[in-house]
Amino acid sequence: MSQFEEYFLMDEEAVKAYVRHKTEFFGSDELIATEIGDGNLNYVFRVEDSKGQSVIVKHSGRTARISDEFVLSTDRTIREGKLLEVHGSFVPDLTPTVYLVDETMKCVIMEDLADHKILRSALNTGDSFPNLGEDLGRYLAETLINTSDFVLHPKEKKALQQEMINPELCEISEDLVYTEPFYDNNHRNEVSETLAPFVQSLLYDDEELKVAVAQAKLKFMNKAEALIHGDLHTGSVFVNRDSTKVIDPEFGFFGPAGYDVGNVIAHLFFAYAHAEAQHDLTQAHYIETVINEVQAYFKSRALKLLKDKTRDVSLKQEKVFASYIREIERDAHVIAGLEIIRRIVGLAKVSDITSLSADVRLQKEVQLLKFAKFLVQYPEEARVYPSLFSIYNDYEVQVA
Repeated sequence: MSQFEEYFLMDEEAVKAYVRHKTEFFGSDELIATEIGDGNLNYVFRVEDSKGQSVIVKHSGRTARISDEFVLSTDRTIREGKLLEVHGSFVPDLTPTVYLVDETMKCVIMEDLADHKILRSALNTGDSFPNLGEDLGRYLAETLINTSDFVLHPKEKKALQQEMINPELCEISEDLVYTEPFYDNNHRNEVSETLAPFVQSLLYDDEELKVAVAQAKLKFMNKAEALIHGDLHTGSVFVNRDSTKVIDPEFGFFGPAGYDVGNVIAHLFFAYAHAEAQHDLTQAHYIETVINEVQAYFKSRALKLLKDKTRDVSLKQEKVFASYIREIERDAHVIAGLEIIRRIVGLAKVSDITSLSADVRLQKEVQLLKFAKFLVQYPEEARVYPSLFSIYNDYEVQVA
């Protein structure tokens, strides 16, 4: 039996042998394998030779890296690789090339984006990218509309939906996004002493907010609109001046289309708050422009795809298209609010906020929490404001 015909959790040495066994990328040069993953779930190895050629190997363990409490199916990497292939069929320039999906070793071998930066880090250090808003808006429109009932044949969608079912990671989202930030029922929330009174009054004690969150959770659990990325934040996007690449869709499944749109908006707001806190008004203005562009490009491209590609004659109605996009935008506002809340209160923080000094961090956390609450409770009212920034600025605070 070959060494790689039965699953085991690989280390660097095993990954080098694995790549040699499974691919013909490299010649006889000595290989170097380095574990470079900084995410919460999986192991990521860069394998390279002396000529600078390299690939990425993404590999699943039986528990999440963030905590052994999360016992997961190792098939999550297989689903991720297949989802990248599906999304890549619509936007090949916005996803890494997948070379191999190995169902036995629970691995994906893919293009190395070593010449790109993680978007979160790049934005927080003042970098800007001329095509970012258009690229993200196009990614959202192409992946969400092309995997919806408007475009996919019902049998094709149901078959893909069955293949992409993702119960363990959906459960993590149901807990960390929709439940724990409002109840701390598993005692995993991480809240500073100075923020705790605000969390108590703004979240834990607000029963009307909890009703809105429950309604959103039911949508997440039941609304199978499109094949979503499921964790589309600025740490899941790689960029350089000429290229945008979306990675890490391990949380993907058929869910509400607004989930991906809302996640993008939420994390760009974290970047905006970071730039504000650093008094970098140029960067703040740039990020504001990107957020507006994402929403505008998504809407215009999504409507064009609906008009051009809707398969079912009974769905091919202008008013239906407009209503569908409005509902996605509404859901996106709710999701943006939930994502902001959970990243401030819950288990997985963002460096945009944690890197701030304690007093400034508290001010931004309180402002963001108030802004997020409004989005969750009043998503329809958010549509009548000139922009989301006018709502955000309404909650500017000075905390003693």
